[in-house]
Amino acid sequence: MKSAEYVVVGGGVVGTATAWNLASRGAEVTLLEAGELASGASGGPGRRGVRAGGRDLRELPLARRAQELWPELDSLLGAPTGYRRNGRLSLYDVEIAGTSGWQSLPAKVQAQQAAGVACEIVDRARIDEMQPGIAEDVRFGLYTPDDGSADHPATTRAFAKAAVELGVTVSEHTGVTKFSPDGDGSVILHLDSGDHLRATRGLVIAANRSIPRLLRDSVGLTLPMWEKATQVTFVSAPPEFTLAHQIGHPRRSLSVKTTDEGSVMLSGGRPGGWDPVTGVGTPDPAVLRATLADLAATLPALADAEVLAVDNSRADTSTTDLIPVIDTVPGLGSVFVGTGWSGHGFALAPAVGEAFAEWALGGERPPSVRPFTFERLGVLPAR
Repeated sequence: MKSAEYVVVGGGVVGTATAWNLASRGAEVTLLEAGELASGASGGPGRRGVRAGGRDLRELPLARRAQELWPELDSLLGAPTGYRRNGRLSLYDVEIAGTSGWQSLPAKVQAQQAAGVACEIVDRARIDEMQPGIAEDVRFGLYTPDDGSADHPATTRAFAKAAVELGVTVSEHTGVTKFSPDGDGSVILHLDSGDHLRATRGLVIAANRSIPRLLRDSVGLTLPMWEKATQVTFVSAPPEFTLAHQIGHPRRSLSVKTTDEGSVMLSGGRPGGWDPVTGVGTPDPAVLRATLADLAATLPALADAEVLAVDNSRADTSTTDLIPVIDTVPGLGSVFVGTGWSGHGFALAPAVGEAFAEWALGGERPPSVRPFTFERLGVLPAR
């Protein structure tokens, strides 16, 4: 049976970042991917937000660390990630209960600044200076200057390329059917080819959608999660229109970015149709109409923008509290899991990969990932 000190399952951005971080610290690593690198949620068109603003407070330490890492990645990895930092402006037009009203802004600023995330409240006059063309009913904004975006497949491949250069073995088209803990503390992986691979020191499972099945078939654990495929729309921009920053509208679940090709990318979390059995997404016309209506209400200059494409091909997993699981399998301290990214894990990936490597090699859970346990979701050791 072949073996490696550490085996990483999943060739997305978290898996490749973890493999690179382990190898950077001298570990022997094999990475397995059932399809091809970046073929799941870490692929697809457009750009992904790299943000610390607007996050769950429990994610802020990870997000702050990721903000420190992102600007250095192109140099460290020797390949482009497409990262650019142009700030994020979140817009507030009403006062309503919850966190989408403007009275919440001072509290948000206090919490984010306490975590080391730069941010400030901007009034209407400042909004007009920062981004002309915002709808007149917007009263305030929350600006996080260190937020940005990056190319998700390019980032995944950059981590993989750098990992291979450090000696990581990457095996695409190599699925895992289950894993079995061995008596000596190692873990045996059962591959869909019928072969087996032993992880002598640790197993990191970052395969996202496949994780519920793997945990159920391997150790009898059921995760309270579900799959969704966020619908993304691309529209044309008028020649005179310029998007100076990323624009967010929390109440409307709208996020607006400019792509490298010059089109405008619309996202924000609304899912289209998704079949978890076939793994096929179907764009939802009702979601498209709602997205375009929200765009027109937020940026009137884009009210008549031509729809260029709609994509609903990449699914993510969500947890009931919409923050991820970053933990060891209950009762198995050498099996690490990262899943349940709830549509906003990409930005955290450099910090998550670093934390997994430190944890796997040093044996202690880093403080930045302490909140993301299985236990909080009611997942206990299988009996």
